[in-house]
Formats: sequence, C-alpha cells, structure tokens
Amino acid sequence: DPIMKRFFVPLLKRKHVMRIMDIFTGEGAHAIFRIGTTLCCLSHAHLGESIRERCDNAATFWEGVRRFAHSKHFDFEIFLSQVYMTKKILGFTRPVFPRPEFVSRIISENEVWAENNLTNISIHEEKKPLGLVEGDVPMTLAKDSLERLSLAKWLPPSLQSTKLDLIYSTSHHGRSLEMFYRCCSSSRHTITLMEVLGTDIVIGMYATHTWKVNPDGYGDGGCFLFRLKPNAECFRFKVGAVVASFGGEGGDDENRATRVQDMGQLMISSESFISMGVGEGGASGLRLNEDLTRGSTSKSLGFDNDELVGPGIEVFDVGLVEVYRFIRDVDNKPVDGDVDPWKGLFE
Repeated sequence: DPIMKRFFVPLLKRKHVMRIMDIFTGEGAHAIFRIGTTLCCLSHAHLGESIRERCDNAATFWEGVRRFAHSKHFDFEIFLSQVYMTKKILGFTRPVFPRPEFVSRIISENEVWAENNLTNISIHEEKKPLGLVEGDVPMTLAKDSLERLSLAKWLPPSLQSTKLDLIYSTSHHGRSLEMFYRCCSSSRHTITLMEVLGTDIVIGMYATHTWKVNPDGYGDGGCFLFRLKPNAECFRFKVGAVVASFGGEGGDDENRATRVQDMGQLMISSESFISMGVGEGGASGLRLNEDLTRGSTSKSLGFDNDELVGPGIEVFDVGLVEVYRFIRDVDNKPVDGDVDPWKGLFE
C-alpha cells in the first residue's frame, strides 16, 4: 500500500511528501486517511471512464494516481484546500469530507463486493531491488539488481525502500581494520559484502550497530548472515536454535551460562578481527582477519547457518570487501544521519 505502508513516497513529489509529514506530525493518523482518500477520489475523477474500465488491478490504479499527482493538473495547495474544505449547510459550516460514521457505512456496504472481487485485484506487494547511490568509488559486489533484490527481501521493512551507498571498499580505501572502522564510524546499519577469492561466491553480514573495537560483543537479534551468490540464502538469529542447543545437553550451570553469553555476542570486533556469530570452540559464523585477506566461517550457535562458502570449507581467501550504508529514498539522506553530535560527549 503506497499510502499506509510507504507514506505517499511512490505517489507524490518529495516536497509534497514532506508537507504531509508536517501535517501528520501535528494532526495524527486521521490526516493520512483524509489526504489519501481525497487523493484517490481526485485521481479517479481525472482518469476518465475509458481508463477506469481498463483499470482492473491495484498496480495499474496506483500508477494512474502517481501520473496524476506529477502532472500539470495537480496543484498541491488546491488539493490541501479540498482536503479540509468546508461549506455552509442551513447556516452551519460543515466539513465537505464525510463523517467517520458515513465512511464506515460505505465500507460495510461494500464488504461483500470486495470479498467477491478480491481475486481480480492484484495487490502490488512485489519487492523491488534496493537502489544505488552512484559515487566516486565504483561499486562491484552490489551492482547486480538480482542481488539487491535478495537483500531487500531480507532487510527489515524500514530499510526495504532505501538505496545503498558505498562507504568502504578495499580497492579504494586499502585493506586495514583501522580504515574499516573509520569509514563505518557514522553508520549504525550496514551491509558488509565480501567475495571468496578465485570464485564467484559472495557472502556477507548485516549489522545493526556501528562496527567498533569491542571484543566483549554487541549487536542484537536483527543481525543476520547470508550468502548472496550463488543460491542466495539468509541466516537470521533464531531463538529456537538457542533453545535447541541445550536440548538433552548435560553440564553444569556455569557451562550453560557461558553458552548463553556466547550466543548474545552477535558482533565481536577488535584490532585484529571482526566477526558475527559465535560457534563451538571459539569459531565464528563469519570472521575476517586484521588486513581483510583471510576469512573463516562455521556453524554458529544462534544463527544456525550452513557453511557460507561451501560444505567442508571453513577458511578462505578474501577478494574484494565492500561496506554499504542506507540512504532514504524520500530525502536522499542517510538513515543513521551523517554525524552523531552527542558521540563521545557523555562516554
């Protein structure tokens, strides 16, 4: 739903979306319903009878709304006046927009029709690939739209309509963890991609916290590991896998407590390595060494992942490494902001 789920972004110009955000902040959710309903009614009136007869699915209708909202026939200021228009009836000023009781009655009267015609309406839920921000540094590992489509499906909803912006590349910034940390210092949510040298395999990890030197462990259950190609697959943190790891296992309480603590260390990083996920015997779900030339992977306790590179392959040579941050589509600004003004102030 481009109105309720994506806040008019696919339909209106950016400046108009920003105005609606201001209205929403001041008036609340009912303003979105009022504005959305008016936009649909106006678009429907301008489409013409012949077009409406051929508009038999949701995707076609929303495309018509978008074209109307970007055409010379759409004036946003006049549109807002229509949203909040009032008129005098028997000496009393009343809003033109119908009262909630009237809207509820219309909805209830059309429920049977909507249910009978549901199969003829194609709800446009198809995911789109993440966008790309073209910069001075060429991007390689996320250039293919099929790979970016896989990433979009795995990411949380708030990031599925964003664009990828390359902030670190070993081909441009060099191979060192110091530079890796420096380039990632202003980004909380990042995607790290790496190619297995001499193959077409690309694997990676999604981080929910800023990469930094912290050998004690950090991050949360939103982190995940993945194989991007071939055979794209995502491995999320699973509570069930944590519980199952204790099934039928003996041992004292101290050993169990240690395993629980290990599972909570989703991201571990130091001056000599970065890793995500903890495996048996000190192994990691995915780990890179200090100069980002060697990597290792194994089954981790919380992610319950398969071998990311291939069966029986735990250690591998690393080719290109790239890190991406997320840029909002609505205003082309970083999801996490460029600079944290409070960073280090109270630490």
